[in-house]
Amino acid sequence: MLLKNKILPSEQDYLNIVSSFAIDLLKMNTIDEIIWHAAKNVVAKLGFEDVVIYLYNERKSKLIQAATYGNKNPCEEDILSPLEITLGQGIVGQVALSQQARIIADTRLETSYIVDDEVRLSELTVPMVVDGKLIGVIDSEHPQANFYDEEQLKVVMAIASMMATQISHFDMVIQLEKVIDKLEYSSKIQDSLFEIAELIFTTDNIQTFYKKLHKAISRLTFANNFYIALLAEDEKSFLIPYCVDEKDGLIENEQHSLEGGIPSISGYVLQSNLPLLINKEQIEERVANGEICIIGSIPEAWLGVPFGDESLRGIVVVQSYASGYIFTEKDEQLLSFVAKHIHNAIERMQTKSDLQFLALHDPLTQLPNRLLFSDRVEQAIVRTKRNNNGLIAVLFLDLDRFKQVNDTYGHYIGDQLLKTIATRIQGCIRASDTLCRLGGDEFAVLLENIRSKRDVEKIVNYIIEAVQQKVSFDKGNINTSTSVGVTFYEHGEISTKDLLIQADEAMYRAKLNGRNQAFYYEASDEESYSASYRLERDFLSAIAQEDLYLVFQPIIDLKLGKICSAEALIRWHHHEHGLLAPDLFLPELHRSGYLPDLDIYVFEKAMAFITAHKAQLGDDFCLNINISGQGFSEPKLMEKIQHYYQYSSHLLSHLCIEITEQTIVDNVEATQKTIEQLHTMGVKVALDDFGTGYSSLSYINHFTFNILKIDRSFINNLIKGPNNTIILETIIQLSKSLGIKTVAEGIETQSQFNSLKQLNCDKGQGYYMVKPVTSKELAQLLIENKQFN
Repeated sequence: MLLKNKILPSEQDYLNIVSSFAIDLLKMNTIDEIIWHAAKNVVAKLGFEDVVIYLYNERKSKLIQAATYGNKNPCEEDILSPLEITLGQGIVGQVALSQQARIIADTRLETSYIVDDEVRLSELTVPMVVDGKLIGVIDSEHPQANFYDEEQLKVVMAIASMMATQISHFDMVIQLEKVIDKLEYSSKIQDSLFEIAELIFTTDNIQTFYKKLHKAISRLTFANNFYIALLAEDEKSFLIPYCVDEKDGLIENEQHSLEGGIPSISGYVLQSNLPLLINKEQIEERVANGEICIIGSIPEAWLGVPFGDESLRGIVVVQSYASGYIFTEKDEQLLSFVAKHIHNAIERMQTKSDLQFLALHDPLTQLPNRLLFSDRVEQAIVRTKRNNNGLIAVLFLDLDRFKQVNDTYGHYIGDQLLKTIATRIQGCIRASDTLCRLGGDEFAVLLENIRSKRDVEKIVNYIIEAVQQKVSFDKGNINTSTSVGVTFYEHGEISTKDLLIQADEAMYRAKLNGRNQAFYYEASDEESYSASYRLERDFLSAIAQEDLYLVFQPIIDLKLGKICSAEALIRWHHHEHGLLAPDLFLPELHRSGYLPDLDIYVFEKAMAFITAHKAQLGDDFCLNINISGQGFSEPKLMEKIQHYYQYSSHLLSHLCIEITEQTIVDNVEATQKTIEQLHTMGVKVALDDFGTGYSSLSYINHFTFNILKIDRSFINNLIKGPNNTIILETIIQLSKSLGIKTVAEGIETQSQFNSLKQLNCDKGQGYYMVKPVTSKELAQLLIENKQFN
């Protein structure tokens, strides 16, 4: 037995042991050094057979065996399976709980004694405590009863006190270092997150953003090999927009399928949407099991963390080919934390990129818009001046009768037609040329480095032929055509604005000449045929000579089947071009600022009709007139209405002014004020073309309309599915709840008429009941009180 024949230490020996330990303690740098030194070199000198030192684990609330010496550990090896004791369990647990040392003279008399490897008859147990805090326990057992005495107890208590103080100090230092490390690490993360957030504002394109993002990640973890993968919207594939790899250069923005076969390691993480930390051996095992496949070299370590939500999903990946660096759970936690911010940054950067794109492109066709087109024309002029060769041609194209397509088939089909036409035009020009959508149904083309005007004529003819080819949809075939205006630039001084105006003038002249043709602008004839100039001149002349006149489309009470009101429609019989449709001259009048003059003309003609036919009009009859946004906010029109209110107010009860949603959008406050003034004078107000755009439902709640005119696109879709009926029924019921009468526009079939009647729509107008008529014909219809069922 160890130290069996050794003479027990004297009192001086005890003092030397304590003193020596105190000196040695000053040289020690770790807790392990302290406890193993105490076990081997101090306690053994007391003549003990064995000793066990326990340290208290606050997280577990248990004493953990930390060092042993003597019979219980004769080889002086580290403890592989340390014993754990709960507070209050056995003599050791009781001493720890009470923080009071004990000498057990005879363990056979102690019920709380616990046998570990063999029975020993006496035990000495001393707590290590500092400032009331338990640090651990020193425990020694001996096969002889009554082996331990008070002197030994005092020595062990002194050693325990010194150990507790030093261990507490070291533990405090360790905790402080951890706190400092954590703070430094948190600061490092915080700095990186700020850097990532700032990238949105400091980078102009997505690739530069990815590079700087990579640099920020590199400050947090080993990222020599780094890539980002983004899941496609259909979730059937993914692409890698950014990649840096020491061995394999993955092709950026290449699509990788997720359908069929064994997924790549990136695809695996994208599909599982869970982080994956894996080493080379584990990768090879999964490859062998057919779980994943590897594209390129197998890394020593791979870490991928998913990010995102339904709108944007992806993964951020770091990998290492060096055996000296293996990623840890700490790296995973870090990347998981940062990944959330990467998602936000990428999403915002993509939004920024999308906004920049939308600022210069048409959202429907993705073509350059007017702003970008103007810039390209300007650059083309500069290049032509500098090189002093070649020819520039600018084409303006307008689809003929496009409004009829929208009215007949709805705006969705109209949009699809625009996209199809855009594709066809693109196929007629070179890759170096620019096709632009100006807005609505208007396109523009820039042709550079043209050798001759004849080449332009060929391209224009190709475009006209391509556009007039029928377009097939589920609802049938659509035939359309285009009017093209062409202008050239070869040399001299001209502004981009003037060149575009020339193309626009030429296009308008092509429409005046009969549509489906081209007109070529010639500067030498500018005065003689400037379309806008002539239109403005002819408009003023038409008003003076009353070449502008009204026709009336009756509006039917669907319940009674009788005429209850009518809509006044403007017509222009041009002395040179014959009857001009409103969609031909109204846009030009809008551009030239003459619409308010037309509005006043229409108002006066409408009041003249009401005055002349007052006897035939029922008390509830209303004549609707369309007033433009420009005219609605003009003081002149309000002055005219106020004049009637002052002298013939009873006539205004038969007047209803129709405005569009665009009028509201242009000036909400002014529109609201004007509507209130009109109501005060007894004039009714209708919201026209309801449902063609903007947030219409909010308008009928916030503006005091008398009538809601439902756009014909809703009526056309009425019989095409239950959803369309539900939408229409909702509009009608909501209007009724607000006290607003509903008018359905564009009724052209018996089925539409019957359906609207069943849905309790108040009124309707359309060719099915009656086409527009003259003032005399309307008066006769009112006299006859004709029935429409």
